[in-house]
Amino acid sequence: MKKNDVVSVITLAGEFVGKLVELDGSSIELSDPRMVVQGPDGGMGFAKGICSTGKLEPESVVMNVVYVTPTAPEVEKGYREFTSGIALV
Repeated sequence: MKKNDVVSVITLAGEFVGKLVELDGSSIELSDPRMVVQGPDGGMGFAKGICSTGKLEPESVVMNVVYVTPTAPEVEKGYREFTSGIALV
């Protein structure tokens, strides 16, 4: 995984997707982070932030991780569409 790759992160608080800024031991910095939530149709969706009381659409976040993995292509596509507002073909 390298800088700006879209990654999936599992923490004790839930699952997040964002662009990798830095991975340092048990902590990670993500830019354009989004919490994974249940969508209105019952499928997967993305929150406009990372916590209920946090700033909407934060630029970055640093969090402790349980594990980090490259994001599945279909999830990365959905994340990029959600964060950019541009539908990818």
